[in-house]
Amino acid sequence: MPTSPQVLAADRPVYLYVESDGMVYLVRREGRLAFPREGEVDLELEFKGEMDFPEGKVLFAVPSLEAWPRDWTFKDDVPGRTDVEPIVQRAINASLVREVVGALVFHPDQERILLVKASRGFTKGMWNIPGGFVTYGEPPEASMHREMEEETGLTIRLEKLLGVFTQKFGSPYYMRGHMFLARALTTELTLQADEIAAAQWFPVAEARKLVMNPFARRALDAHEKGRGLPLDG
Repeated sequence: MPTSPQVLAADRPVYLYVESDGMVYLVRREGRLAFPREGEVDLELEFKGEMDFPEGKVLFAVPSLEAWPRDWTFKDDVPGRTDVEPIVQRAINASLVREVVGALVFHPDQERILLVKASRGFTKGMWNIPGGFVTYGEPPEASMHREMEEETGLTIRLEKLLGVFTQKFGSPYYMRGHMFLARALTTELTLQADEIAAAQWFPVAEARKLVMNPFARRALDAHEKGRGLPLDG
């Protein structure tokens, strides 16, 4: 088996999260299903990323296999099992990408976009484009309309999907962001007080200097380069 991409201090164990087509390679350790350690997997592995937890580091890897590993553990069965080590539960949960949405919302004057400053969450205290998490069973477009109404009270028209981007925020979570171009159909702001501390229309050039969120910056890049797929609103 190839050497892992990172060696940790002796007091921090390294675990291998090996997954193929929804199946996870686990071993029995003291009566519980656990991630294997280095030297316990006799497979060719391609390492894709890592997850940090207090009890150790988990290296995510994809194996080279000749057949579907039907004798491994089905990933979706793990949350319902009681014979699984906690770090396995946590890492499998962390491996599920979080879906978010965001939009460059232009004022009717077509010269300014709306930025909001969150009072909680990942972007607390930072200027950012409006958006939020996609909820269960909800299309990204519907999420964007809902988030705008909840956060700002505005009605918008979605014009383009500027792109779908993946970004790691800290460790271990990844987020997939659906970024839109939109036009405000109303302009009277009604802020959700427990989430949005402030909102303001900024010229695009000034907004670019203010936003630090990588999804927002990539959306601005895509817009400036004329990229995106037209939407029907």
